[in-house]
Amino acid sequence: MRAGVLMEMGLGPFFFVVRNESVSTSTQEIISSVLAKNGYELVEAEFVRARDLWRVFIDRPESRRGVDLITVEDCAVVSNLLSDTLTERAIPYEHLEVSSPGMDRALTKPEHFERFAGEVVRVTVEPPIDGDRKIVGQLLGFEAEQVKLNVEGAERLIPYSLVTRARVVPQF
Repeated sequence: MRAGVLMEMGLGPFFFVVRNESVSTSTQEIISSVLAKNGYELVEAEFVRARDLWRVFIDRPESRRGVDLITVEDCAVVSNLLSDTLTERAIPYEHLEVSSPGMDRALTKPEHFERFAGEVVRVTVEPPIDGDRKIVGQLLGFEAEQVKLNVEGAERLIPYSLVTRARVVPQF
């Protein structure tokens, strides 16, 4: 694995998701800009190199659940906007998937940790904190570059710089 590239193993030994690569980052910025101009928010964008696939998760900035404001029609509109933009900018891709963030939505920005306060979340950190790599608790918010969680009745502060992944845990 090259420095600065985070890879996740997917469905098989040759299926990699590439994140934090310079080309991907600039494309993510383009995608985010197109979405913002059209009233949407980029939650996550990932490039699957083996399939030349951009997978884009969108939401509305005012959403509270991650599945409440994005419809199939929104996904179609955004797919057309992004397809046109990627083609105009000569950004190579073979496939494009646009989706709502789902019930287990990712928290990818400091604002998300404020907006989804009260939800149960799973936060993955690197390096581990007190031996814990995955921490589950009720999200209390974001303050002074730290994620605040209530974990089994105790408040835990997690430096945002150590968070590698955070997701809402659906409650049924």
